[in-house]
Amino acid sequence: MKILWCVLLCVVFVAEASAQQPVITPDTPVDTATLHQWLHSGDPRLIAWAADFARRKHDATILAEMPDWLEHWPMPAFPGEVTWPAMQTRALVVRPVLAVLDALIQENVKVSLPAINAVAEAFPAQAAILISRYPLSESRYVLDQWIDSGEPILARIATMMFAKEPQLSTTSSHLELTFVAGIVADSEMEVRIAVASDSAPRPLTGGATCGDSEGRMPERGWPVIYTYELAENNSNANGSLVVEVGEDRIATMRYKENEGWGSCYYPQRFNSYTRHELIAYWLGIKPQDMAWQPVEPFTIQWTGKAAYYQRLGEIVDSERRKLRATSAALRQRGVLTGLDAAPKLVVTVQCDLKPCPLQ
Repeated sequence: MKILWCVLLCVVFVAEASAQQPVITPDTPVDTATLHQWLHSGDPRLIAWAADFARRKHDATILAEMPDWLEHWPMPAFPGEVTWPAMQTRALVVRPVLAVLDALIQENVKVSLPAINAVAEAFPAQAAILISRYPLSESRYVLDQWIDSGEPILARIATMMFAKEPQLSTTSSHLELTFVAGIVADSEMEVRIAVASDSAPRPLTGGATCGDSEGRMPERGWPVIYTYELAENNSNANGSLVVEVGEDRIATMRYKENEGWGSCYYPQRFNSYTRHELIAYWLGIKPQDMAWQPVEPFTIQWTGKAAYYQRLGEIVDSERRKLRATSAALRQRGVLTGLDAAPKLVVTVQCDLKPCPLQ
């Protein structure tokens, strides 16, 4: 609560002070000393202008000061109550960080790992770009923290980064298992059984979710500020590549923060499909060429209980053998070590008959 009041008082003070400041435009004459003063002024608008000028003028001195600034600027928290004052308060904290991160990314500055970690929760796309510039041998400890953090997108990105050198990770979803074994143990295949009057296959159903944010007028007196979003397998992504594993590619989209943005390519969290892709990568094959898929549909034509249970047992045994063969292949390739681990088999049954004879 004390920190929130300090931020609110700072914002009120900054708003009053900004009203007395001269107008700044992209053509305003500035030097390094002025940009240094702006960067450390505590005024969000001046900080954003300092970042904007440092990026456009390639001011190495100011750019070098920014990682330390990131570690000390209060990162925004998502307000529990979405009110206009709360949104305005958060915006004043967010905009200078966006401007500083954009300058560092566009100017290809190597940002310290503590500074990257400081912004990771609030700005995962920018943090992912910055940490992707490190060799895995240096970033491994921060990436392990991302996996442990519980933040799903950061955890998935970190896991994908470890996929090429899994032995460097000390983190697993199961304490007794290695990194790869934990992924394998958490993966699953769903055998989806339809009980029907005929044997015709039933199509799988599913859909994608998309998100949109509305645009707004640019803030008067501020520079143009850019932000980033992560995009998975989007050929139109215009930003930096974050990580690529097999055919799975996570990159970024850079856009003006006031324009709004919408996408159907936001990265997936860990699920049966994303874990399946990692296993396929470790096997050296394409996901579609795997002996099993995350969802396997079967139709059992009802002719009686005895025949139904016999056919169900045959399907389960056959699919379980495929899963055990996957674990054996991973061991043969030297990827899976330690205690035994295999993908889980989940069986779901949908009875299309009315009344259903299974009830």
